[in-house]
Amino acid sequence: MKAITLSELFSVYTTSEEGISDEEAERRQRQYGLNTLPKIATISLYNRLVSQFTHFFALLLWAAAAISFAIAWIDPASNMLPIGWAIVIVIVLNGVFGFYQEFRTEKSLEALRSMLPIKVRVHRGGIERIVMAEELVPGDIVLLSEGDKVPADIYVIRAFDVWVNESALTGESEPVSADALGSGHTKSLLYSGTYIVKGEARGVVYATGKESRYGTIAALTQSVESGEGHLHKEIAHISKIIAFTSFVIAAGLIVIGGAGGFELWKTFLFALGVLVALIPEGLLPTVTLALAFGAQRMASKGFLVNGLSVIENLGAVSVIATDKTGTITQNKMEVTAWKEEGSEEPSSLLLDAALLCNRADEQNGDPVERALLTFASSYTDVVHRRSELPMLSDYPFDYHLKRMSTIHKGEDGFLLYCKGAPEVILGLCDEVMTSEGKHKIDDMMHQKLMEQHDVLASSGYRVIAFAMREFDLLPSSRQDAENALQFIGFIAMVDPLREDIEEAVRLCHKAGIRVLMLTGDHPITAATIGMKAGIIASETEVTNGEYLEKLPSSAIKRLLRHNHVFARVSPEQKLFLVTLLKEMGETVAVTGDGVNDAPALKRADVGIAMGSGTDVAKQSADAVLMDDHFATIVKGIEEGRAVYENIRRFITYMLSSNLPEAVPYVLFFWIGLPLALPVPLVLAIDLGTDIMPGLALGLEPPHKGLMIQKPRSKKERILTAGVYFRAFGFLGLITAILSMGLFWCYLKAHGWNGGPLSWNDPIYLQATTLTFSAIVFAQIANGLSCRSARESLFTIGWWNNRYYWGGVGVELGLLLLLIFFTPLSTVFGTVAFDPIYWWGVVAVTVTVLAAEEGRKWIKRF
Repeated sequence: MKAITLSELFSVYTTSEEGISDEEAERRQRQYGLNTLPKIATISLYNRLVSQFTHFFALLLWAAAAISFAIAWIDPASNMLPIGWAIVIVIVLNGVFGFYQEFRTEKSLEALRSMLPIKVRVHRGGIERIVMAEELVPGDIVLLSEGDKVPADIYVIRAFDVWVNESALTGESEPVSADALGSGHTKSLLYSGTYIVKGEARGVVYATGKESRYGTIAALTQSVESGEGHLHKEIAHISKIIAFTSFVIAAGLIVIGGAGGFELWKTFLFALGVLVALIPEGLLPTVTLALAFGAQRMASKGFLVNGLSVIENLGAVSVIATDKTGTITQNKMEVTAWKEEGSEEPSSLLLDAALLCNRADEQNGDPVERALLTFASSYTDVVHRRSELPMLSDYPFDYHLKRMSTIHKGEDGFLLYCKGAPEVILGLCDEVMTSEGKHKIDDMMHQKLMEQHDVLASSGYRVIAFAMREFDLLPSSRQDAENALQFIGFIAMVDPLREDIEEAVRLCHKAGIRVLMLTGDHPITAATIGMKAGIIASETEVTNGEYLEKLPSSAIKRLLRHNHVFARVSPEQKLFLVTLLKEMGETVAVTGDGVNDAPALKRADVGIAMGSGTDVAKQSADAVLMDDHFATIVKGIEEGRAVYENIRRFITYMLSSNLPEAVPYVLFFWIGLPLALPVPLVLAIDLGTDIMPGLALGLEPPHKGLMIQKPRSKKERILTAGVYFRAFGFLGLITAILSMGLFWCYLKAHGWNGGPLSWNDPIYLQATTLTFSAIVFAQIANGLSCRSARESLFTIGWWNNRYYWGGVGVELGLLLLLIFFTPLSTVFGTVAFDPIYWWGVVAVTVTVLAAEEGRKWIKRF
């Protein structure tokens, strides 16, 4: 873009330093539209609906239906026509359900996304205010500072030490500098989607939305991605393995049956039954629903996830590396003490330093500077004093330097005020200001001042040191300015612990989760806070960041196993510690709020940004803690564990019906027993009666004992040997024996002598309906039992998952419709059996429940 002067810029965009008026902003918004970028082209609703009928499982069922229709056309007596229509009905119902569920999940994610809007500071009509980023229009005056996302393309008109990360546009991670228009700097433009990593800027918006550079060359990456994590990949892998194995078994049986002289359609019927019985048609939709519902429950507690795949990692977290301020503490700073050499009351020098080396005002500023301003205002007129000593420039706080400074116009020259970490500020001072004048800082005086600091820090106070220096001429650089200073004194602030932090930390320890506090505070302050919060037991568990610099990685790993508070830690050290923890096999959750925390947030298994943090941190994180509350992290981990357990519950429930579905085909094929469960009824179980209770298991609330278990390994499989045994060798086996027993008893009671039965024989149809009903009622018991693999129903409660009982109601309603509603009973081949046998069906439920309660009792004791 060609060079333009400041006056030309204001003229072209009809604006000024004061900004445009609200009325003009509304008019321009109507003209230019909202400041939103083009969305990624998404799959249409029609294509999504079609995909529900063309995925792998659906194609298998379509093929089965086509073969059924073909056999019915060749041999009308085969009774395959109703089976074909039953399969088609099931495909349609499953497709519509899957489409609805996918649509609902996407809407849930959009709702979560809308809870994280980007806001910006602007000047409109000479007044600074905060507006939504989408409301920006060309001509707006935008104010940006460290950690802000650039909300539109802007010309910089004022700048102080501005560095920008443009990796979203260029792919280069190294920040580039920028300066004001007319400064001679090569870069005076900031582009939408980039980040301010250092400094402050003020600029004029010249392009928004699709007209911005980002909008014309790149599609917006949505802030909330559903993603495919390890869990989704494992579920998809399990589904494909089961489906492939089922297909191979079914195909092999057709070949064996044909070679053994079985009629083709009977062989196909058997293979089809085995195929349908083993394919987990509802697995993927249920996993997605469990994750989406878990995300919604987390959001209701103030924990927003940026993707469903984050939830599985949350459930495996073994270490939480947390900040102190705002997470462990309330982030409500208040000055409680001060200390100057030879002075009991705060001197004018200390008050000047507190209010002048300070960018806060009555409405804006971080908690530390607001507390200092409140402290100073109780002794002096802040506005008057600031007008007497106006700020000319400043050196912003730097994480590495651990200090900030401001330069002011004095009566006879220039004044610099500096504040920061006590050991850093004292290291820059040659003299100390006292009530009697200046005194040289020798070793004895330095030790005396640090002892004063230690007394304050040992009370858990955050201690800040202040210094000053006078100049005849403005210093040429920060290095020249910040040396040979005169020490003024200390100001101590208290940031109270959150009320429930001790209980939250105790719960973490009980759950096998180690809590590390990584803070920039002095080791003494950090130790006091750590002990009060219950993170550590003594000061020996505190490590200074300076000490870390001297240690090899192996030694730091040993420290990480025992020391849980790390003080004076830089962002680079935070990233390094997270890296080492992951190398040690830990699943790490990390909190952060600043631009410098972004690398550690990305490196962590679960990066958690503070709701009050910078845009950079939020965009880099996997989740956002809306209330900045440590206890909310614990709630998020509990939900993550619950979601994983819910998925395992559903899989156990789903597999437990596979064996009783497959056993009738084995007996039919090998010993000639009449087929107890025809294919339509297998489909009715898998894609009908089982669906709603199974989904309800995916919505099971967290159990009380969940947070006394150790964290699971991320590598732990869902389908363990124990899951297989419980599903197939216990629940499935009991259900198969009971349902087949009822089938055989019913036939015997009605005169069957072991000979062949017609497919249309009323007694046979009644017996198969009885078998079907027995399996459905067994699944009610299986669902209740699967709510916990260890605890009794009398412990976890029978009624606290209302979704499950709603699902059971739907299940029973569907069972009655399939038996007594003629159009459905005709398609599925059901006929009402003798009412007395309903007692046997109910007895199946009671028997399965009693057997499972017995197994759990043995496991507990």
